[in-house]
Amino acid sequence: MKGYVLDDGEGRSYDWNDGFMFTVKAAGAETGGALAFMDFVSQPGQEPPIHTHDDEDEIFYVLEGTLTLTCGDDTLHARERSFIFLPRNMPHGYTITSEKLRMLVLTSPSGFGDRIESTGKRIT
Repeated sequence: MKGYVLDDGEGRSYDWNDGFMFTVKAAGAETGGALAFMDFVSQPGQEPPIHTHDDEDEIFYVLEGTLTLTCGDDTLHARERSFIFLPRNMPHGYTITSEKLRMLVLTSPSGFGDRIESTGKRIT
């Protein structure tokens, strides 16, 4: 592995599941499988259903927008500059409560980012 820098907008961009826009900054190939790091953009109506990641923890950092999350039995509210931790094996989902949502997404290990790269429609 070696260090590198990607500017805003750089990385491998994918349309995943018709509307989930991810720009992968690092995934398993760059991190030896340790983590994936992505820039994510979405809008209301393009939220995932309640789901569970069995093998990875998920971290979001909200750059733009607001959302309401369900994590287990808890309802959480996040806005710009909010940090969100979603542990593996915990059912979770969210509703976007703003016109646009942009978040940084980190998963550990890298499985989710690797799935996006293997199943998403490559844009750039």
